[in-house]
Amino acid sequence: MKGLTLIEILITILLMFIVSSMTVNLDSLVQSFRMDFYNQRIFSSMVVARSEAIKRGVNVSLCRSQNGSSCDTSGSNWKAGWLIFVNPNNNNSVDPGEVVIRVYGEIDSAVTISLNTGNTVTFTSRGSPTAVRTMRACPTGGLGTPVKTVSVTVTGQIRKTSSTGNCLWKDA
Repeated sequence: MKGLTLIEILITILLMFIVSSMTVNLDSLVQSFRMDFYNQRIFSSMVVARSEAIKRGVNVSLCRSQNGSSCDTSGSNWKAGWLIFVNPNNNNSVDPGEVVIRVYGEIDSAVTISLNTGNTVTFTSRGSPTAVRTMRACPTGGLGTPVKTVSVTVTGQIRKTSSTGNCLWKDA
């Protein structure tokens, strides 16, 4: 007689369960790697802005940009990209003659990057920010895990942290 034994059926069901649970974990793993990538991009942007401010001896700012050559003051999502520029007059806009140091292009639509307050992050020639700022990278929609944060302290220290939950700025 041909057929399957109870043990063979149970092993088949167990293998199907293991494979299906792996695909769910792979989705969350991909999302976690995506958030880590953008968190590192934000972190490195702030490090570059701070080090350029110290090296050049002038204010250097980070701002949202849709075109890669000027700051965008509308909205709060940095999805279109951002730039780092020399800002000696501290007016938070790229004026003629001010150097654009680096341009970061559009980001993945599954990610939202936002600044807690204001439109720019500016570092003085001593490496300290003109105001304490925090940026968050999180899954689009504001809810989900993981929420990645990059903060600049009063002294200019740049820190990365991770949390879970809501990405909205209730605590700002």
